[in-house]
Amino acid sequence: MRGNTGMLTLGLGGSNHDFAACLVSDGVIAAGIEEERVRRVKYSVGVNSLFNESWRYCLDMAQARLADVDVIVADDTLLAPAYFPFRKRIHLIRHHMAHAASTFFPSPFERAAILVVDGAGSLIDDQGVETLTTAVGEGTTITELSKVLGTNWSTDGLSALRVYQAGDSDHSLGYMYKAVSKACGFVLYENEYEGRHWYLSEDGKTMGLAPYGTPRYCKQFRDYLTLLPDGRYELHLKNGGLLDFIEHALDGYTGDERFARAADLAYAAQDTLEETLLHVARRLHADTGLTDLCLAGGVALNCVANGRLLRETPFENVFVQPAAGDGGCAVGNAYYGYHVIAGRPREKPARTAQRHAYLGRTYDDGEVRAALDACGLPYRKVDEPSRIGAELLAQGKLLGWFTGGAEFGPRALGHRSILADPRRAEMKDIINARVKHREPFRPFAPAVLREHAADYFDLDIESPYMLIVAPVRPEKQGEVPAIVHVDGTARVQTVTAEDNGAYHGLIEHFHRLTGVPVVLNTSFNDNGQPIVETPQQALEFYGGSRLDWMIIENYVVAHSADDLEALVSSLPSATGSPATD
Repeated sequence: MRGNTGMLTLGLGGSNHDFAACLVSDGVIAAGIEEERVRRVKYSVGVNSLFNESWRYCLDMAQARLADVDVIVADDTLLAPAYFPFRKRIHLIRHHMAHAASTFFPSPFERAAILVVDGAGSLIDDQGVETLTTAVGEGTTITELSKVLGTNWSTDGLSALRVYQAGDSDHSLGYMYKAVSKACGFVLYENEYEGRHWYLSEDGKTMGLAPYGTPRYCKQFRDYLTLLPDGRYELHLKNGGLLDFIEHALDGYTGDERFARAADLAYAAQDTLEETLLHVARRLHADTGLTDLCLAGGVALNCVANGRLLRETPFENVFVQPAAGDGGCAVGNAYYGYHVIAGRPREKPARTAQRHAYLGRTYDDGEVRAALDACGLPYRKVDEPSRIGAELLAQGKLLGWFTGGAEFGPRALGHRSILADPRRAEMKDIINARVKHREPFRPFAPAVLREHAADYFDLDIESPYMLIVAPVRPEKQGEVPAIVHVDGTARVQTVTAEDNGAYHGLIEHFHRLTGVPVVLNTSFNDNGQPIVETPQQALEFYGGSRLDWMIIENYVVAHSADDLEALVSSLPSATGSPATD
């Protein structure tokens, strides 16, 4: 029996990767999870989508049965096996509509402009694939204003009649960026299928590399870009276009010279992306007169571009769906089912808005204790885990931090995080060498108490999802060097007591101890792995890692009993029940 007798709508997200599910109950998100967190395969690439578990996870979390669900929605780029169990009930909508719904309906805005940008969406009347869509959201209605359609598209080889995000086309900013990522060597998955080449790029690395570059290649990129008076654009990529240059730009270069030219290539891609989005957004504002902007689509994960949209256009407020990629379509589809298909009103958006991304299930004390007992690591229950965590960080320790429900989306936002002291310039290299094993040029992000954000960053709105990059104020850069990127910026998460609970408490204690209201936050995983979801996964990762300590809910975990005893003796706040209680 479900615990809530109201209306339930189930949204399924993804395309041929990034499968996810979301359950909306009476207009509020009740559960959400990405398939990769459950199946433990990054981006859920290659999993058999017929046996997806994310929708079952959501139903279990809400104590509901499939028969209790009133409406089920997916978008038409999702692999058919993923919705086969619901084939007689499924409603299919266009990919960009799902993205638009994912960012407008959970936003705090009554009325807003919407910008969706990705690699490729739905095939529109055999004319092209969606690559960019502008729209206006008001109440329960989303009205599309314009589209950029990609031509010369490809399929992923599974069906000539269906185009997924893997379909690469002209006029696609996402495809341009993806091609540059591949040229730089940032590819997570790659294969051939019936003569068609398919790969999944790691575009966040390209974004992190770009500030190391110079404008060397910007003119070559601009030669293939035309910004149109109506706010749209043309980007010639295929059949003698920019792709030919991108694919061979680094040929013959090695070592430091190759790194420098790869950075220049990334710089040009980032510059082209930003200038195009600024062109589109300025026209969108001129056409609508609105000052609130909602962003979604995989390109909306480019938090550097998001920061420029906030600073350099007339839009005053920006809401980015925290799961802006294809997985986030699950959120949009669930909301679309509730507001559009079921016709339920959107009441008081400012109060019912998605204030956080902690959509996964919580684990009770019995479940946590069982996982601790099974892992064999020494632990102790404590009264003030946030205070202890802050004291450990102030000593320069690396801390695994696990609390509440998991985040939905690619960012760890304080529930499945690795935390460190941002005051120590060497901390970035320590984390990379001991835990994350990432490229040294990639930055780490700060989490800052909301009321102090403007003191440290050129940022005057909330950024709860770490999806806006802002300049670090020059006078503060020496105070928090571990989170300052080479160009003097940082990918900021603002934290409040209302939305972030114990995580806010930890940062608040750290502020009292050190005078600095900022901690370094990175995801609780190793390079190329999904973020941990369960207590068992977190403890297994910690046990084999070089993290100094782990705090899971109200328990401190150590690598040795001697370390744990020393901690209890040295920290006044580390009191509580021993593991044998």
